[in-house]
Amino acid sequence: MDAITALALSINNPVLRMIDLLIDNDFFYAALIAALVLAGENRNEKRLEIFTILAVVLVAGVIIKGALAIPRPCTGESWCPTDYSFPSLHAVAAFTLMIAFLKKRTYPLYLLFALFVSFTRLNLGVHVFVDIAAALSIALVGYYAVDLAWRSTQLRMMRDIHGS
Repeated sequence: MDAITALALSINNPVLRMIDLLIDNDFFYAALIAALVLAGENRNEKRLEIFTILAVVLVAGVIIKGALAIPRPCTGESWCPTDYSFPSLHAVAAFTLMIAFLKKRTYPLYLLFALFVSFTRLNLGVHVFVDIAAALSIALVGYYAVDLAWRSTQLRMMRDIHGS
């Protein structure tokens, strides 16, 4: 086990554990991500773009997770998710959200959120650091690929509307 994962795993706090488990709940986490998008962005078109990017990167993460089938590090624990470990989909979503708000004044809050979510995954013992690092990579590549396609589509639509 790497040093970062071991350090995060060594922190044993009942309140933190409760927050970790709350974030681990997929329905709560999805609602939290949606609320953060809606609260942080007031332009509906940009909201739609962010939700589209989130969907694409999460699908990519699920495909990678299934293709690589790396077991969770929590074997032997009393509780462990039944899917695979690599990459952390919670971290993929959090990092994608962080990237979406890179040019906003609220970016530091989204950065802290992404780091905290990543920490909770390590603290629960359901991921190792490489799962988190991969999530950041997937979020970066996915965000910019979809954003580029989104902008290209918008430009084509504008040209079509204006007859160029």
